[in-house]
This record gives sequence, structure tokens and C-alpha cells, in this order.
Amino acid sequence: MYGIYDDVFWWQAKKDPHVPIEKYIRVLRDEQSEFYSDLSTYVGLYGGKPLNAADDSFKYRNNRPRLTFNIIHSLCQAATAKIAKHRPGISFLTSGGDWSQQRKAKNLDKFMQGQIYSTKAYATAQKAFLDACIVGTGVIKVFMEHGKTKLERVPLIELTLDSAESQTSEPRQIFQTKMVSRHVLAAKFPEHKQEILDAVEEKDEYEEHEHRYSDMVKCHEAWHLPSGPDSADGRHIISIATATLLDEEYEKDYFPFIFIRWTESPISFWGNGLAREVKGIQVEINKLLAQIQQQMHLGTPKVFIDESSKIVNAHLNNRVFGAIRYRGKPPQFFVPRTVSGEMFSHLDRLVNQAFEQTGISQLSAQSKKPAGLDSGRALREFSDIESERFMVVGQAYEGVFIEIARQLISLVKDAVAEGEEYLSISFSPNSGVEHIKWKEVNMKDDQYVMRIQPIGSLPQTPAAKLSSVTEMHMNGMFTTEEAHQLLEFPDLDRSNKLKNAHIELIDKIIDDMIDKGNYTPPEPYFNLGLGLERVQQAYNLGKLEGVPESRLELLRRWMTQAVSTMDLAKPEPPMMMPPGEGAMPPGAPAGMPPGMPPGMPPGPPPEAPMAMPPAGAPALPLGGPPGAAPMGGLPS
Repeated sequence: MYGIYDDVFWWQAKKDPHVPIEKYIRVLRDEQSEFYSDLSTYVGLYGGKPLNAADDSFKYRNNRPRLTFNIIHSLCQAATAKIAKHRPGISFLTSGGDWSQQRKAKNLDKFMQGQIYSTKAYATAQKAFLDACIVGTGVIKVFMEHGKTKLERVPLIELTLDSAESQTSEPRQIFQTKMVSRHVLAAKFPEHKQEILDAVEEKDEYEEHEHRYSDMVKCHEAWHLPSGPDSADGRHIISIATATLLDEEYEKDYFPFIFIRWTESPISFWGNGLAREVKGIQVEINKLLAQIQQQMHLGTPKVFIDESSKIVNAHLNNRVFGAIRYRGKPPQFFVPRTVSGEMFSHLDRLVNQAFEQTGISQLSAQSKKPAGLDSGRALREFSDIESERFMVVGQAYEGVFIEIARQLISLVKDAVAEGEEYLSISFSPNSGVEHIKWKEVNMKDDQYVMRIQPIGSLPQTPAAKLSSVTEMHMNGMFTTEEAHQLLEFPDLDRSNKLKNAHIELIDKIIDDMIDKGNYTPPEPYFNLGLGLERVQQAYNLGKLEGVPESRLELLRRWMTQAVSTMDLAKPEPPMMMPPGEGAMPPGAPAGMPPGMPPGMPPGPPPEAPMAMPPAGAPALPLGGPPGAAPMGGLPS
């Protein structure tokens, strides 16, 4: 067996384990040479040129660049832009935990947010996802360096597995082979400095400059998982060809790698990528374009001149209304047919087949919307149809961040156990920059559950997003403030902040009272009605979750002061005057003059004399105008 050297496996070797490791990796690489050759081909297809001299599908002729249509590059970029554009967040949930545990879980959210930000997890995951599209599997390495957590994208060509043990089950050992600066390696392992500096440089099989000296040295890092909880055969070794630099026990039941696959393979630990799916189509497109390019260059106009004709070659020019003098037979001009239409039709069929086979539309690859889809609802339906094809890949991409969080927490716990004090810097628009200590958020693994925070389900285009929010607002699902908050358009950012400032202020005051014990008294300029409602909700929730009585007292105090402030701000009712001083008596009908006793009909008092017509006006007859009813109340 290749894993055995001197009757022991490499992870069982007591002395010089670098010797069996070096031999074992060479044997595995030779066995899997076809696999690594395919990786180079896929990367070459994506980049537009081969990585080795054996591939002739990209040959250049006459120092002229080949005409190419890189369909693999377009597909991989479109898939990455569609799926890896999301930035999933991590939330920690406690099941039946008290207020103290829930408060730790809330701060643990902020701690992990700071870790995701400091390790550049989103950018690293996007690079690894692009690797998954090209070669089938993207790899992220999680490690601690100089007291800080780090994430690194690892090319798949650096990793080596034993295909015999990883074909139908999870591998128990993995190797990473990487070219490292010998001076950097010597600074990291000063006790082996001379061995590192004296290490012989290995030439690559395609190295052209045989006498060129490089600072790089090949370094192996090997892991073997423990066979069981009580076994001590887990091992982690860093070595070069001539020395073992680090040899330590490895107790974790997982490798410090996170794998992203485009599609799972039923017969291999590694996944399959987009480049493998359309490799044949891409090679055929390249050959077809080469033929088209060659025929187009040959298809230039020709002039046939009889040898007996006396024609001056200078007369064959591109002048307007030029004259050609000849004797004998005139010259014949011939424009050959360059490329048949069937070749272009075949090229179009190949391109369409590549997009149909992978499920990525050409419109997505070209960043265009379908013609005629202008409404928000139509754009949403089109986006949903495309997203269904990649639902599994999208869920796998979100799951990567769960694994990143799990391994980062494990690294931090190990560092704190060794006596280090670990800080995480978190940022949020409401609280700004916060320094969170691990000892303040440390929880046992069985006290919380990690999950991906929901990614916004609203469409990404402004028209479709506005249409969705408007429909939900009209249906009563969102208030006006919530609708503004959901839009998040750059040109509306300042307006949204102003409209939601009263909500954010009240929430911040509540968080300060519950989490920190800081009290901010209510002011008349707050939205006290909304504040009372939200503080009362927080108070009821705090009672259920077991918030300390001292923090609940702050909430009760705030509500009492808010009610008092609202009462003081109410306008005083108008003063009521007694009936004898011109005030309206109680129960008097509207329009009654002041001082009139209740029950009297409106109108002039009985003792008031009737007004006489002005002088010179004709007197009305006692009977009134013809046909009018007699006026009551006048003497006959």
C-alpha cells in the first residue's frame, strides 16, 4: 500500500513523517494525472488559452490571435453574478433560553458580523464559487494567523485526496501542496531555517527557463482525522521534501476547508462544473470559428489578367471613375463566396445548446431583460422561473456561511483556551462600531442554533421592486414607513432615514434600557404615542423572557414619564362662564343670545318693539301682500 512506509502509515510514523508524505503525494498525483490535466484544461477554456503545450485547440497561426467565442467564461460569470451576489447573514437562535442567553445570542450575531467583515468572507466566497463553476469545486481555508482569523481561497489543483477512500465516503486524509517563499517559511519556522534555505527547487514540467532561480519552495500540509472520539491518531503535519516543520495532534473531526460544488458527483468527492458540461461545445465552437476566420481571410476579391493582355498594374486602383487601359482581353474581377450560411447556423445552434444545457439564459449572460417585459409583475415572474433552476446551488452557497461561522467560532474558542483575549469589531448603522469580547458572548454549542438570515425576496430591479412594495402597501401589509424602508434606493436613502428616524430612535432607547441599563427620559419632541406602544411590547416580551427586574423598572419608568409628558402637552379646555355674566347656560340651544332662559324659542325677545320701516317707505297693508297669510302677533 502506498500509504505505508516502513510498515506504518504516514500518520503513524514516529520519525521523519515528511518522507512517507512526499512519496504518498507523488503516487496519488501520478494515479490522478488525468484529473489534474482536466483541471488545467477547464481553467484554460475559461481563460481563453491553454495552460500547457499539449492542447492545440487554441493554437495561434501566423502570429495572429485566434477568433474565439468564450461561452464558458460567459456562463461562469453569469452564474456567479446570479447566485454569489447575495450576502447571507448568520443569526443565532436560543431554544427556550432565558434573557441572559438571548442577550448573548444577540451579541453573538454582532460578533460574527464583525468576523465576516474582517475576514472578507463575501469576497472570498465569490472567488471560491467562481472556481466551482469552472472546475466543479471551490475551496475556502479557515485558519488562525498572528492571532487573527483568516479565510483564503485555495485552488483545487493544490489539494490531493486518496480516490480509493473518497469515492463513496468522506475522506479521512487530505493534503495541500503549495509553493511558498522559502524566506517566509524560514521566518515562520526558525528552528528549521537552514533546511528550508537549502531545499532544492523543483522545476515545473513546463518550465522554460531551466537556469532561473526562484525563491519558492514546495511545501506540503497534511491532515488525518481521528478515527474515533478516544483515538489519538489525528495528526497535522507541515513539511518540505527534506524536513518536517510542524507535527502536532489533530483533534477536530473536520478539515479546515469549506467546499462549494456546482453539482454533486455520485462517484467522486469533487463536484462537476459548468466548464465540464459544455467542454465539447466550447471546443467545437473554437474549431468552427477558426475555419470561419480562415475562410474570411481567403475570401478577398481577385483580378484575373490574361498574359497576352497589355495592362498596366498601376491602373488597378481604388480611384473613383478610374480608367483601366488594356489591349487584348479585359481583366476579370472575381469576388469569391467566403462562408456558407450553414456554418453560421451551426454556430448559432451550438451557442443556444450551451445555454439551454446549463439553464442560464442568454439574456442573463448579456444583462438584458426580455423584450416586452416592462411591468414589475412580469419581471418578477421571469426572475422566479430562472431562480428555480439554481435553487439547490443557491442553498448550498448559503450553507457555506454556516460552516464558515462554525469553524471561526471553533478557532476563537481554541485561541481563548490558550489564554488569548479575542475581540471582534462589529459595525451597524444604528450602533456604529462596537468592540465585542468573546468572553461576553461565549456560549456552549448546545445552547444555540445557527441559521441563515432570510435574504430579501424582493426583486432587484428598481421597477419590479417598486411594483412589489407598492402592491404590498396597498394591500395593507406594510405601513408607509415600512414601505420606504424596504425600497432602499440610493436616491431615497436620506429621505428614508428621516422618515424612519422616530422608529429607530425609540428602538435604540429600548435596546439601551434592556441591554445596557442606560436610561433616556422621554421628551415632548419624541413620537410618544409610538414610543408607548413599542415600550409596552418590549416590556411584555421582557416579562416572558425573564429580563431582570431592574431593566423592567426602567421600561415602567419610561412609560410613566411618557404619559405625564403627554398629559402636560394637552391643551386646556375653554373656561365656562356663569349664566348671569353673559355665559351660555347649560342646555341652551345653539344661536341663543346670552342671558336667555332655557326653553325659550330663538328670535327677538317678546318685549322688543318691532322695527318700523324707514321714512318714505310705503306702509304694508295689515293683510300683507296679496295671497300672503296674515301675520300672527300683530293687533287687528
